[in-house]
Amino acid sequence: MRRTLVLAAALAALVIPLGIVTAHSGTGEASVQVEPASIDAGATVVFAGTGLEPDSDRDLVLAGDGMVIDFGVVKTDATGMFSKELQVPGHLPTGTYELRAIGDETLTASLQVTGAAAGSGSTSPAAAETVVGRSRSGLEEVAFLLFVVVLAVAGGLVAWKAERLSRTLRAAGTLRETRR
Repeated sequence: MRRTLVLAAALAALVIPLGIVTAHSGTGEASVQVEPASIDAGATVVFAGTGLEPDSDRDLVLAGDGMVIDFGVVKTDATGMFSKELQVPGHLPTGTYELRAIGDETLTASLQVTGAAAGSGSTSPAAAETVVGRSRSGLEEVAFLLFVVVLAVAGGLVAWKAERLSRTLRAAGTLRETRR
């Protein structure tokens, strides 16, 4: 009996790791790559992954400079690979960004982007525009302040009426109690 138990434990020690290795048929360590690794804004890159879980979904995003751009979901093939062509938005400023493949774990690849304004002179009119906040005129400021004052007065009236109603109801309750 004791020998059978030892034999079963030894067999389990051999079979269980073998099952784990064959369950994930990736070719080594999971990784992602981006080609080319340095581009002008608006260009296209190829984002690829290998050694991943077969037939699994990965969310693809580009993150950096305070923004996250979603490129949707890609499914790995039966060998745990994916490859997707992505067009990087043309409005991105110059900087280092991170392409992420998010699944059970998050894998990243660095991408250097040269913004359209700093590029080779092929800037679009929209990219060259500067966004400036609009200043309010004196009339708009007075109208806004008047609106705030009207809301404050209306809130005060509602509170005053609610207090008056509350006192009236308490008085009516006291009157009922004395009549009983």
